[in-house]
Amino acid sequence: MWPLILGIGVIVLLIAIFFISYVINKKTPVPPECKDISDSLKCESCTEITCALNKIHDEIKKEGK
Repeated sequence: MWPLILGIGVIVLLIAIFFISYVINKKTPVPPECKDISDSLKCESCTEITCALNKIHDEIKKEGK
């Protein structure tokens, strides 16, 4: 019984650590010295729709509103 509870506890702990680190990472602002780099790397040939730097993503977001 205890190994099952311990296993579930470890899995819950790992999921909580992932969620908390993800939220903290999203709230962290881009450093000023990296701002110019991220603006110049707009990945024009990228087809990843979930990427925040993708122009296609920005266009779809505008059309959806």
